[in-house]
Amino acid sequence: MSALLGLDQELFLRLHYGMQADWLTPVMIFFSQGMKWLPVRIVALLLWLYLVWRGGKARLFALALLPALALTNEACDLLKVWTGRERPCVALDIEALTGKLVSGSFPSAHAANMAALAGLLFAVVDKRWGLAFLWLPFVVGLSRVYVGVHYPLDVFGGWLIGGLFGFGTGYFLQKWLQHRRQKSIINKVNYQQEVSTHD
Repeated sequence: MSALLGLDQELFLRLHYGMQADWLTPVMIFFSQGMKWLPVRIVALLLWLYLVWRGGKARLFALALLPALALTNEACDLLKVWTGRERPCVALDIEALTGKLVSGSFPSAHAANMAALAGLLFAVVDKRWGLAFLWLPFVVGLSRVYVGVHYPLDVFGGWLIGGLFGFGTGYFLQKWLQHRRQKSIINKVNYQQEVSTHD
């Protein structure tokens, strides 16, 4: 394990310092911190409300996104406490571009949340939409390394956890809805048979 963590730290240093560029820094800060900014949150809320209003798979995705993100965040919080890994901006002599964070490092909840979104798209909408949004967890995860608050292994763990919870939530929701539809059809058929018998 120590060897793996050592490689992870080395890869972090290569990526963190190797990618630094004046033009790239504001982009990475946006992807790393954007959801904490009020205008971005307002846009995200309006988009969510639009998806609910649109109905169909869009509404199903929007409504399923809430439990998917809640489960993902809860799992990340538990793992952060359980693993107790310090963030690179705490353990190493570097300054995080978004301010020093002292909470646990593994896994990255930001990367996990975006992976959950993509995984849910795969399960509820279709594979094309899931593939179309794979760039989002990748860029957000990379941005967390860039700004100095996560190791690559934290990001990879976040992708894995978020993808599983996102896809899993969508999969079980689909199965539950399918079961309800089948049960409704069976009840309707039984009712029609009873009416025919009485006639």
